[in-house]
Amino acid sequence: MPSHRNSSRPRALGSWSGAVAALLLMVSVGPSAFAQQGEQPAWGANPWEPGKSKPWNTDNLTPGERQRLLRHQAFMNREVPEGYLATSNDVGYTTRAIAAGGPLYLAHCQQCHGESGLGNGELAMSLTPSPALLAYLVQQPIAVDQYLLWTISEGGQAFGTAMPAFKKVLSQDEIWEIVAYLRAGLPVVEPEGGPPEPKPAPPVTSEPPSPPAPSGK
Repeated sequence: MPSHRNSSRPRALGSWSGAVAALLLMVSVGPSAFAQQGEQPAWGANPWEPGKSKPWNTDNLTPGERQRLLRHQAFMNREVPEGYLATSNDVGYTTRAIAAGGPLYLAHCQQCHGESGLGNGELAMSLTPSPALLAYLVQQPIAVDQYLLWTISEGGQAFGTAMPAFKKVLSQDEIWEIVAYLRAGLPVVEPEGGPPEPKPAPPVTSEPPSPPAPSGK
């Protein structure tokens, strides 16, 4: 009696041979044949050109998501002035820098980004895209010192946001002080002149208290 295993082997080898031949045909043709049929790259509607960063498909993103993606992409591809990338933070995150950055944040950032950096300032509802949630942004890997300096200095006009550029309003050291304040977690800013002086406690006496006055009955 013939063996079924032996008789089916040529058929299995034939099917494998067909699959390998189809694979070799796809490799030899290459992706250019598919591009000629009008298919676009998976990363967006515009084809990538050598020497330029890859475009992203932002059609399904909200305005806020779109501008943040484009801003992050510009920084990661070093499409920012070299002066920002080469700058180091000489102010640091000292107590003095944090204390100086608090009033600067309240004066220039709070009305849009909110007192606690949650994007809920008094002007936030009228802005599209909405202000960034700085309390969370400063914890992200993208938020290195140079990124924050570039963002605050240049503003968001290039990315379609209402954030103004502060490079002509604030000095670089003042921007670093705001960065220090953000990294400290946006602590409560003391009123100008410092906290109020505590009231003196009543004097402690060892004499017994005076008896209560008679009620007159």
